[in-house]
Parts: sequence; structure tokens; C-alpha cells
Amino acid sequence: MAGFVCDILVQGMNRKANALQSVLGFFPQSSHTPQKVIETLLCIGISVSVETINAAVRSLSAESQSQIQVLGRSLLACYAYDNFDIDLKSHVPTVEKSNDSLKHLTSGLLFPLEHGVGDHG
Repeated sequence: MAGFVCDILVQGMNRKANALQSVLGFFPQSSHTPQKVIETLLCIGISVSVETINAAVRSLSAESQSQIQVLGRSLLACYAYDNFDIDLKSHVPTVEKSNDSLKHLTSGLLFPLEHGVGDHG
């Protein structure tokens, strides 16, 4: 508990010392918490701003995309695809909503090949 309080105090003095607030900011964002709540947490010193959270998500996404591209180009990867259907039925049917609630989706995974698999070109 003392570490938590110290971290909030340090963050108040130095805006670059916000590791705890950054981590705590991801959870409300990922669980679709309203922006007003995140802004309130920012005022209390528990979270970073919505803009900072969004910038971190964009940075992590770009880094992940780059790593996936490198893995795909290495030819040391296995691709797996799966087709699946989801029935998104509405609890309250209305005239405006379509009766077509079945969605056809495809997911894909990229696995690195390891354990003796290498580029022997």
C-alpha cells in the first residue's frame, strides 16, 4: 500500500514516472470504461490520460505488426486459419434490425516454428 501511495506522489512530481498509472490505465480502456471515468482516475492520480493510453495501444499494435511481418518473411512460421459462425441474436427484435443475425468469420494465427526447424537454405 505504501508503494502505491509513493508511486502516486512520484507521478505527481514527475510526469515521466507513471509506470503504475500506465498499467492501471489499460484495464479501464480494455473493459470499455467511459472516458469520463478514466479522466476522473487521471485527476486522482491513479491513471494516465485517455490520449496517453491510446498512444500506447497504437505503439504496441505497430510493434506487434512489425514483429508479425518479420516472422512471416522468415518462412519459419506456420499459418492456421479457422472459419466459424456466430449467431448474434438481439434480445429485443425491432423492425429496423435485420433478421440475419448469423455472421461468418475467419480467424488466423501465425505460429513460429522452433525446436530444430531452421533456415537451411
